[in-house]
Amino acid sequence: MKRFNKTFDWRFWILMPIFGILFPYVINLTKLTANFKIIVLLFIINMIFSVIAGRFLRHTGAFWVLLLVWPIVFLISVWLHINSMFYGYYLALLYLILEVFAFTSGQEEELDIDKQIPVDGGFSEV
Repeated sequence: MKRFNKTFDWRFWILMPIFGILFPYVINLTKLTANFKIIVLLFIINMIFSVIAGRFLRHTGAFWVLLLVWPIVFLISVWLHINSMFYGYYLALLYLILEVFAFTSGQEEELDIDKQIPVDGGFSEV
């Protein structure tokens, strides 16, 4: 139950609709250029959030299926016409790939890898 509560921390999960729906909506209301909106909002900020989301889910020991939540939240903003359909689907795929890389990176440094029996030299004692 402690792992469940740690994974479903409301402070993290409230950031997904903020970065995926509310933040793009507010940015679209500003008078900034379209290139600045796309580069700063969609590439830099949301890509950083994708990496943070992947690392958070790995750190809490969450199931890999939860990696799909952030791209789906972003796709909701595409379906609501907050973000462009021209590049929105590709960005959602990019966010998923970044999350998977962040989720799986560093797993070779897990604690149990030192406790495994080496196979290259054969089993010396079993």
